[in-house]
Amino acid sequence: MTDKPDNARQLLEQARIALKYNDRQAARRLAQQATRADPGLKDAWLLMAELSHDSAKKAYLEQAARIPADQSTPLAVESNQVTSSQGKSTRVTPGNSNFPSQVSSLPPVGPKPKRSYLFPILAVALLSLITIVALLAWILLPVQQTVSAVDHSSQRVVGNLLKPSLTPTNTPEPTLTATATFTPEPTWTEIPEVASTSIYQIPALIPTPEIPENVSGSERWIDVDLTKQRTYAFEGDILIRTFIVSTGTQYYPTVTGQYYIYVKYRYDDMSGPGYYLPDVPYTMYFYKGYSLHGTYWHSNFGVPMSHGCVNLSIPDSEWLFNWASVGTLVNIHY
Repeated sequence: MTDKPDNARQLLEQARIALKYNDRQAARRLAQQATRADPGLKDAWLLMAELSHDSAKKAYLEQAARIPADQSTPLAVESNQVTSSQGKSTRVTPGNSNFPSQVSSLPPVGPKPKRSYLFPILAVALLSLITIVALLAWILLPVQQTVSAVDHSSQRVVGNLLKPSLTPTNTPEPTLTATATFTPEPTWTEIPEVASTSIYQIPALIPTPEIPENVSGSERWIDVDLTKQRTYAFEGDILIRTFIVSTGTQYYPTVTGQYYIYVKYRYDDMSGPGYYLPDVPYTMYFYKGYSLHGTYWHSNFGVPMSHGCVNLSIPDSEWLFNWASVGTLVNIHY
């Protein structure tokens, strides 16, 4: 994708056509591509605000307000549906091709069938019943085994009570053997306490990463350790904060090397083979589609989980988003 303004306006026009035919998801993706091609296109940010949830709408409106009015074009979004001469509604799904310019060339598509929830409800009820029966069996089975395991030569069962038998039994006395064992006293090693939100010098017990040659003075930079699943925020050689992260799996590994943050989004939509994630918070791209961002779909940090990005918790990603800026160095290594 190029970053020419003409291409951005063409994507914006395609997004309007998709919204005209009630395909909000395609319209949102095209509007997002328009903002990437030309971040100064005000109407693209306004359309993103219209198509987003309440949590992201405010951020897109604030972004549009920062752009001068002379950079915008009239935003004329017509009704979400087009009615044919027979009174039936039509809808178009753009797919990967350009939208047609004539409404008459669009084939009519009927309304989506309503989803039936009867089968999931019955499945949940059956699963609950099986769980209850298994739990009762687990509770009652040890009681039955305990009663059946009573030695009738020394005890007899009367009702639900165990009574001693009149037949005496001989129990040999235990033999006591004295053994002396020596237990050494534990040796305590003092470990320096470090607050996760405070600035501190790197302790000697923590290996200091090699500071990149292009970092000077107290310049801010980010270090990503793929082996330890940790991300560090530095100012020169001073460690500011440490984060537990989740990077790419062995099938979708995270790239290694030195990169620079080239764009930041308060919210961004991400999609790929088998997934679509709307409104991913605090996203900072540093190489193609690779980024550091907040994660709301899992909390298994410390284990590789992503398709190549660096996953952080939402509070950690917000802190890093506000701390770093476009041009901040990202150093990734094993």
